This record gives sequence, C-alpha cells and structure tokens, in this order.
Amino acid sequence: MKKLVTFFLLVILLLEITISVDSQKLTLLKFVLQWPPTYCIGLNSAAPPGRCKEPILQHNLTLHGVWPADQRGNSLTCPVPPDPNWDRVFPPAVENQLMAFWPPLRENSQKRDLWKHEWRAHGACGGTTPQVYFNTAIKINNMLQKGNLFNYLKTSGIIACNSLSFAKKDIVDAIRKVFVVTPPSPPLDVYLTCIPIDSRNRTHVYLKEVTLCTNLGGTSFISCPSQSAPTSCSTGATIMLPHPKPQPSLSPPPPPPPPRRFQEEIDVEGIYPKFEQSWTKYIFNG
Repeated sequence: MKKLVTFFLLVILLLEITISVDSQKLTLLKFVLQWPPTYCIGLNSAAPPGRCKEPILQHNLTLHGVWPADQRGNSLTCPVPPDPNWDRVFPPAVENQLMAFWPPLRENSQKRDLWKHEWRAHGACGGTTPQVYFNTAIKINNMLQKGNLFNYLKTSGIIACNSLSFAKKDIVDAIRKVFVVTPPSPPLDVYLTCIPIDSRNRTHVYLKEVTLCTNLGGTSFISCPSQSAPTSCSTGATIMLPHPKPQPSLSPPPPPPPPRRFQEEIDVEGIYPKFEQSWTKYIFNG
C-alpha cells in the first residue's frame, strides 16, 4: 500500500511539472558558460566569502548550466522533483565527459554537486529525464568545433589580460564564429553578462557569462531572444577577461572555550596565598 501511494504521488508531481512547463511555453535552451576567474572574484566577495578550487582555470570558459527558457528567453521555474539514482545518471563515461567542460569551481565541492544543483534548479523544468538533460549538455558542447568558446575569442585577439579590454561588439562577433549562418540570414544573437570591477571604476567591467541558445533538442544554435538580453555589459564600459586574483584566506574558527573548572579548584587558589603568608610570618617571627 505504501509503495502504491508513493507511485501516485510521483505521478502527480510529474503531472505538475509537465503542466508548469507547458504553461510557460518551453521554447529553447540556454547554454550558459562562465569565465572562472570572474566567478571566483564574485565568490570571494560574497557574504560569507567562499573560495575556488586552485589552480583557477583561466584558459577555458566552463559551463554554468543548461537552462530551459520560454520564447522571450526567460528561464523556467518548476517544482523540484525527487532525486534520481545519481549513479545511473552519471556512469563513468558520462561523468568524464562532463568533468571536461562542466567542472565544479567552488572549493570543497564534490564533482557532482554542481550538476545535481543545475538539474534541480533548471533541468527538471525541461520536461525530460536527467539522462537526457546531461546528454544534451554534452551534445551542445560538442558543437563547439574549436573545443572551447575561449578558443574562438583567442583567434580574434580577445585574451585574458589585466591590462586589455574589448568592446562588446568585438566579443560578440568573435563568438558568432561558432555559428554556421548562410547569408542573407541575420547573425545569431548571444547574451553577455558582466560584473563591475569595483564601485569606482565605471569605464571597465569583467566578463562573467556568455549564453548561447539552441533548439529544445540541443541540435542547432538559434538566436537568443532580444527581450531578455542582459544589460550589464551594455553600459558603454569596455570588457575585460581577468586573470585569477589571490584568494582571501578564510578566518580560522574561533578557539574553543577554556575547560570548565570545578569550584574546589577556584576556592583552593584563594586559600593558598593566605596560608603561605601566615606560615612565612610564623617562621620569621620565631
């Protein structure tokens, strides 16, 4: 009886997810890549601060996640499903492929932690199984003929450097080399997101993420909808790909409290000086 109730609850939950996805008009996938040094800078300045695994990657953009989205480019939300059997989702062949372009960056995080989080927060909203979701991520990554998006930037002279910055248009044009578009078809749009360097610097920003959009099957790139284009890189500031910065050392835990002392010990400390003084007086006064 208990198993039957559990089965019906799972069916209801899956129906809720399907209805939620349908109501939000699932249209496309966003393949969201991140620049690791920028991610680590943000993590270091968070409250409470965190640290990245070292050495910090600085020659590849790594995957943040694959996010199902509606026709306007808005990421979908949905109820969190029960966890599957993760060992079946991540056999060694799949796990090795994911680690190559989707590694965890946060210090002390396990290699599956990021993948599990992205499935719960985004992947489940795509109306597929975890296996399909992660295999789709691998499929999309394999469409980058140069192996990594950073290689497309590098061949256009856009490199990681703490003294060079680049116009947004130049970065977008370099990324568009990923796509095979036959004229007169218009070039495909991508999303860039940035973070400020600090509150005083209004002329430069750090590149945080690059988003490529695909069809639902992850078999071809499409233009990211303009309605949801981020504005954080559109302030007129030029864009930098920073090198890793020294990470702050986290504060050590507070020392343990001193051991609790018995009342007898405290009382004895108060008695001994008086006793010693009276004994000394007795000796020297005959």
